[in-house]
Amino acid sequence: MGEHSRYNVSGDEAKILKNKLGIADQKILEDLETLLLKDTYAHFLTLLQKGNLKFNTKLIFEIHKYFLGILYAWAGKIRTVEISKDDMLFCASSQIKKSLQDFNRLLKNNLPISQNNRKVISKKLSLIHCEFNAIHPFREGNGRTIRLFLDLIAVDFGYGLIDYGKTTKMNYIKACVAGMQKDYSKMQKILFKGLARGANS
Repeated sequence: MGEHSRYNVSGDEAKILKNKLGIADQKILEDLETLLLKDTYAHFLTLLQKGNLKFNTKLIFEIHKYFLGILYAWAGKIRTVEISKDDMLFCASSQIKKSLQDFNRLLKNNLPISQNNRKVISKKLSLIHCEFNAIHPFREGNGRTIRLFLDLIAVDFGYGLIDYGKTTKMNYIKACVAGMQKDYSKMQKILFKGLARGANS
């Protein structure tokens, strides 16, 4: 699931994000981001296979930096601007550090364990997804980053990559909006449908 619509940003009306490569064509920029995301998946799935990953907030920042670091100076860094998208106004930039501390505790308390079934795992992942989404710590690429993070968790527990194609983009957005109000049920349904056992499990 892509993230091609840019955010509404306070004091910044640049439709094409300023980037290190000087790319001024939105389509080229999006295509490059897609290639970078594929490479990021390959990199972190390899690290997962080697047992070199710890599922914490630090890993989320590492993913974001690896993913977009070649393009943007702010990759892997907390945003300093206020952003919104669709019907969602995300955490104020001044509150992100504190919110991430709370999120890291939530993450530790809600990581799946081996005894969890598909329903429990989807419930835990929906909470992680929605609470991270409410913070939206990065200038761009938040959704792709947290989905990759959740994919790594899913694979670690014997599932394949989460299939968001079983829902629509509109339903996914509605689930994100509901999650802002701490209603995680819509996202849980999406993740439950998208979870399937991996070929080697």
